[in-house]
Amino acid sequence: MAVILLWHKISEGLGQDEILPFTNDYLGIPAIWVHDHQASVLKAMNDQAVPVRLTITGSYQANVPTESFAVIVPGQRADQELFINTHTDGPNELEENGSVALLAILKAIKDDQLKFANTLVFGFTSGHFQIPQSGISGRQATSRLLQDFEKYEASHHVSARKVLGLTVEHLGGAEYTDDYKNNAVRLKSADDPMFIYTSDKANRELVGRCLTTVKPAGRYFVLKPRQTSYFGEGQPLFQAGWPTISFIAMPLALCQQPSVKTAPNINRMYEQTNLIFQILREGDRQL
Repeated sequence: MAVILLWHKISEGLGQDEILPFTNDYLGIPAIWVHDHQASVLKAMNDQAVPVRLTITGSYQANVPTESFAVIVPGQRADQELFINTHTDGPNELEENGSVALLAILKAIKDDQLKFANTLVFGFTSGHFQIPQSGISGRQATSRLLQDFEKYEASHHVSARKVLGLTVEHLGGAEYTDDYKNNAVRLKSADDPMFIYTSDKANRELVGRCLTTVKPAGRYFVLKPRQTSYFGEGQPLFQAGWPTISFIAMPLALCQQPSVKTAPNINRMYEQTNLIFQILREGDRQL
């Protein structure tokens, strides 16, 4: 058995080179997506009622290990923590560049010998694109990293207050729009909207102050999260009781293979990383 799925009401450019599925486990059958321009061809084949064979050339490996890891920066207080996280895998440089921001922040902390009141935990999560295998009970992959980290802390007799969960994803993207009628993907703006989930009033005010101070270019929208409506790897932190601030843009080509549409703007990435660093430092002082 094989499956052919049709893209409807999107341009060929948007349907091309998509990495799917995102939330399904390996189904064990060949499946492809085709544009609805091929619908008439498929219908004609179906009307002939003649068996056809679908062959997809490729390979896969079963039971391959992957690792998530955490970097701990001790603060003045071991019993209070800020958890800063991202995911490390994705199909293109825009989808997976949160780790670049975290590494830049860690380098700044090391180079400038910065000190923090709270202990910082930087979480680098693998398995973002394989939620059924990597996450727990259908949740994002960070749910497993959190579980493992909690076990690690328990084994070391550490009990810490959850001060802030800060999540970083999808920096520096441009905004594209899909022109289905003219079969084209068009650049709309140099800056894709950045959505920031804030779980409480204190975090919303913190984000507002830092936006005013840093003044990054682009558009920023502050959202109130819900247990079942929280995109990205900040969701497990929120579900585990962390007060959260989560950066997650939703570019049109987020799940495509690398192209011009998925190339991040380095200057914008720098500004957004600087904003996140400012939130981290101010949050450490004020929360």
